[in-house]
Amino acid sequence: WIFALEMNRYMTKHGITLEEIAAASVKNKKNAMDHPSAQLGRETTVEEILKSEVLAWPVHREMVSPTSDGAGAVILASEEAAKRLTDKPVWIDGVGSCLDSAYWTNRDLYYPKYVEYAARAAYDMAGIKEPQKEIHIAEPYDPFAYKELHHLEGLMLAEKGQAPKLLADGFFDRATGQLPSCPSGGLLGVGNPIAAAGIMKICELFWQLRGEAGKRQVPGNPRKGVAQAWGDLMQVGTVVVMGR
Repeated sequence: WIFALEMNRYMTKHGITLEEIAAASVKNKKNAMDHPSAQLGRETTVEEILKSEVLAWPVHREMVSPTSDGAGAVILASEEAAKRLTDKPVWIDGVGSCLDSAYWTNRDLYYPKYVEYAARAAYDMAGIKEPQKEIHIAEPYDPFAYKELHHLEGLMLAEKGQAPKLLADGFFDRATGQLPSCPSGGLLGVGNPIAAAGIMKICELFWQLRGEAGKRQVPGNPRKGVAQAWGDLMQVGTVVVMGR
C-alpha cells in the first residue's frame, strides 16, 4: 500500500496512465524469457497485466516482482590483478549512494531524489557528463513496474515524467532501443531475491559488457552500463557505473 501511494502520486503528477505503467511489466517479462534463471518470463500484454488482481490501487499483481530465492557473487580485484587475470576486465568506474529521510510523508513521492543524488556521485566519479548519451545499458531496480520508470528518471536517463513515453516509443527496448533497460528481464521477469537483487543487476552488466549475455545480448558493442538498487521506505539509492 505504501508503494501504491507513491505510484499514484507519480501518475497524478505527470498524467501517466495505467497502460503506460503496465508496459514495463510486458517488456521485462518478455526479456526474461531469455534468462536461464527467470521465474516469470513469458509473452504477455498490457491488457493481461491490467486484468490481474488489484492489490492496492493502482498496483496490480502483475506489476509486482515475485519474492524469490537467489544468490549472486562478483570477484573484485585491483587493476593490476584484473589485467593479469583476464584480457576482458569490466571496470567499476563510479559508485554513489544516498540515504533520504525515512519520513516519506514529508517528501513529494513523484520523484526519487535519492536516486538522482546517488547517480550524480557515480557519474561524477566515472566522468559521465551526459548520461542519456554515454550510458549504453541500464539495469534500474524494478520491484514494481512504475519503479523502473521512476528510477530511470532518477538516473537522469529520462526527463521527469517522460520515461513512460520513451518506453512506448521503444527507447528502452533490448534489441532496437537506444538505451536498453533491464535487458535481463529485471526483477519483474527474473524474480526478486531482495538483498541479492542489486548484485543481480551488476552481474547482468558484467555479462553484457563482455558480450557474454547470450540471447539477452544487447547489440551495438555496449561499453558503459549503470546498475541501481533501492530499499526501505522509498529512501535508499545506490548506483554503480561499469565499463570496459
